[in-house]
Amino acid sequence: MNAASYPGAWRPYLSVQFVLLVVVLATATWAVVPFAPLMAFMAETGPIERGTAALYFLSALLLWGVPAPGLDLPRRLALSLAMLAFGARELDLHKAWTGMSVLKVSFYLHDAPLKQKLVALAVLLPVAAAFGYLVLAHLRLVIDGLRRRHPVAITVAVFFGTIVLSKLIDRSENVLLEDYGFQFPEWLSALRASLEETLELCLPLLLWIGLLQQRRTQPPLLKGR
Repeated sequence: MNAASYPGAWRPYLSVQFVLLVVVLATATWAVVPFAPLMAFMAETGPIERGTAALYFLSALLLWGVPAPGLDLPRRLALSLAMLAFGARELDLHKAWTGMSVLKVSFYLHDAPLKQKLVALAVLLPVAAAFGYLVLAHLRLVIDGLRRRHPVAITVAVFFGTIVLSKLIDRSENVLLEDYGFQFPEWLSALRASLEETLELCLPLLLWIGLLQQRRTQPPLLKGR
């Protein structure tokens, strides 16, 4: 069964179209905005990055007031924690207190104060549990949904594919410089920044596309328990 014949499907490829539109807009922005203001706008801790974090935090809050089939308490809680974690990561809060990333195993194996390690673990363990629940409880469901071209499953795949793509774009400049001695010219550095930051900005919006599809597609991907 393909997406066109899926019973009750609502805009199955909306997330794909949205990400492609974001890429076009990011490229157009790069083409018309001069280098200096573009890099200031797309810089770390710049307006786009802070806007992305704000959208994650707002999504974590608003998620509790949105009715959707199958979105029970455990799923709402896990998704909210995931959104908070993504927002905190966007603002580099994972290393703001300790000066190094608490996401790295080396932080716990080396000479960081015990108090910092315990606090970091107290914050990270619920987040890890939330991600673990989302993956273990829904991976098979999403894979099966992709086989049936279910709109929500497609949006989940697009969400994680966009994360991977944005990280590859983000790391490309440093990797090419450190490993191959190739330094990006200004125009390419600006294009990288524009694509990376704009793709990251669209990630929390993909959550809402998925929720809208969950509400309007019959049968929904998530079923009530």
